[in-house]
Amino acid sequence: MKKNLLLLTTAIILLGLSGFAWGQDPGVPDTFHVICYDSCHVSPPPWEVHFTLLVTHDVPNPAQDSLAGVILAFDITHTNPTAYCSISYWKNHTMLSSDIANSVFRHFGGMQNRMMNLYEQGNGAEWDCRFVYVQTEPPAHFRFAVAACQLDDQRWWEGSSVLLATMTFIVSDTMTIHIENGPWPPPGGIVPPTFGAGVYPTYTYYPQHNLPYSVKIRSGQRGDVNGDRVIDLGDVLHLVSYLYKNGPAPDPLEAGDVDFDGDIDLGDLLYLVNYLYKGGPPPGCP
Repeated sequence: MKKNLLLLTTAIILLGLSGFAWGQDPGVPDTFHVICYDSCHVSPPPWEVHFTLLVTHDVPNPAQDSLAGVILAFDITHTNPTAYCSISYWKNHTMLSSDIANSVFRHFGGMQNRMMNLYEQGNGAEWDCRFVYVQTEPPAHFRFAVAACQLDDQRWWEGSSVLLATMTFIVSDTMTIHIENGPWPPPGGIVPPTFGAGVYPTYTYYPQHNLPYSVKIRSGQRGDVNGDRVIDLGDVLHLVSYLYKNGPAPDPLEAGDVDFDGDIDLGDLLYLVNYLYKGGPPPGCP
């Protein structure tokens, strides 16, 4: 209950119910994008699937346009009724000083997380209002609110595709995951991604965004030409049959493009033989 109250309080502040005004984003419009980082997996399920939340922000006038808050309300569904797609708080918490590997604010995929960077400065510049609420039962919910709510919290400067947060799902089988804007609790109207900016005055606005967003989570590997989830001599023979004996095509077809050059030809056969018998580099996901 306390967590929900804090989440709601942050939302009220950012949504303009406590003196904040709605405004137009000056300069180049800000953008918010959800991007799946790892939709293809070569190991057996269950898999960790990660979605990066990226912000592009310009600051033509730092006193009025420095980013000071973000609200996100997602509803999450998927297409496989016999499998699960779980999003839990213990894999998506907001702590910065402990269990960093499961924090939404961790550095991830070679990208620096700006909130973690602010914390690592050691001067209290990180935003003190940071709340996540998740619900796994279908439809799953992800509610996220952050705000620079203390005097020493540093508002964001400009940046392109800056890592705001990383959502982590546990997925038990292939499926398509669909993320769309949802209502903010208590149940109300649909809330698109919302940014708060400025110091005096402070206002809120909607950035451009890519929601709804859908991505297919799949299992497969280039080189697993016959689809048995093992790369071995059988895949070499299947590829020979396809290329030279009118045999069945790889399924999916991209699995036969072992060398990633866009064609299925002798080069892929040689790449596969080199990997299996000569210590060559392994294939990746199609």
